[in-house]
Amino acid sequence: MKHSEKDKGSKVVYTDRAGGGSLKLRNFAVFLVLVLVVVGTSAFMYLKSKNVDIENMSFKDIVSELMDITGNNGGNKIAKEIEFGANEKHVFTTCKGLIIESVKNRVKALNEHGEEQWVVSVYAGNPIVKSAGSYIMVADLGGKDVYLLSGKTLKWSQKMTGNIINADVNEAGYVSVVREEKGYRGAVTIINKSGRVVITKKMAKRFVFMSEVSPKGDNLVINGFDASGVKSKAVVILDDFSKDIKNALDTGETSLFPIVGFFDNGDLAAVGDSSVYLFDDKGKTKWVQKLTNKSVICGDLLTGDSIVAALSDMDSSGKITGNKTDITLINEDGEKSVIYSTDMRVKNIKTYNGIVAVNTGTSVYYINSKGKLLGKFDSKTNISDVHFISRQKAVLVCKDSLIINNIHL
Repeated sequence: MKHSEKDKGSKVVYTDRAGGGSLKLRNFAVFLVLVLVVVGTSAFMYLKSKNVDIENMSFKDIVSELMDITGNNGGNKIAKEIEFGANEKHVFTTCKGLIIESVKNRVKALNEHGEEQWVVSVYAGNPIVKSAGSYIMVADLGGKDVYLLSGKTLKWSQKMTGNIINADVNEAGYVSVVREEKGYRGAVTIINKSGRVVITKKMAKRFVFMSEVSPKGDNLVINGFDASGVKSKAVVILDDFSKDIKNALDTGETSLFPIVGFFDNGDLAAVGDSSVYLFDDKGKTKWVQKLTNKSVICGDLLTGDSIVAALSDMDSSGKITGNKTDITLINEDGEKSVIYSTDMRVKNIKTYNGIVAVNTGTSVYYINSKGKLLGKFDSKTNISDVHFISRQKAVLVCKDSLIINNIHL
């Protein structure tokens, strides 16, 4: 069948219109994809700028995090509440983004949603649990058993010859066990990550309640007091792994040191009731900071090179007066500055990657090293402790539940 020129022209026009519609559809699809890419990239960069760990988050969590941040609910949102039974003692820490729970016959890991990730059988009738790096240490206070795990792998278990008073672990897997020793005031046993006993130091005149190995693994500190004289005095010993004790640091303090710990460079900080000391890795005094008319309530080391402490007013008799508490930062040069103040007594302080959690027992204030308030959480029940899952999430330990609390930086 032949077509007229008019028919041919009409057909050509029809074909062009169809192609134009398809082209417009493709252009719209490309435009939509570009918009989604731009929005997604912007959201990704925004969350990254807020230090949100999006690599381990679901799409739902990412959307929730964006809504939380833009809603500016800083520190006030309960992301999750995890109940635990009150029929046995539960103790907690965190390790590598997981919540570590220890009870009498097991230690287990939970994610931030309360879902069990792994469980390992151990026995500790009165457990303490601590973590550093990838290592988790469980010890039986008043008993003799101590365990070291790396993740869900039980690296070793040891039975001490005397009852355990305290225990600690560092990022290199060194475990320090303070224990009773027959015929002595106490003893410290250091065990490495392979389960080998490196050294045991026995104390004839000094009571010991804490010990820790330096980050480099070349020194250990022993914190205690000497009651052999007319008047007892605090004792801090910085030593290596040789048999003899040869470096008892001279502080002249009569009160105990509630905070003793290593900076990342190996320097040793010792915080007393009203004085702060910094020693180098050889035990030489670098500086002493006297806290006039102030008493240290609690504190922690911050970012490996500073001390953060809660200071309250003290009268001439040494009695704490009032409820005002100054959160004070003391840097590696001994410079002191008040970064935050509250009219509440502070129960404890925990730090993590530049974030300070100030726990009053009923509220938690999140501040940074500059004193900026990042958020505040008010609890309906008593908060005994605070741990960090990340810089964006904290775990508040309450009477019979854990509260996962969002922090917006």
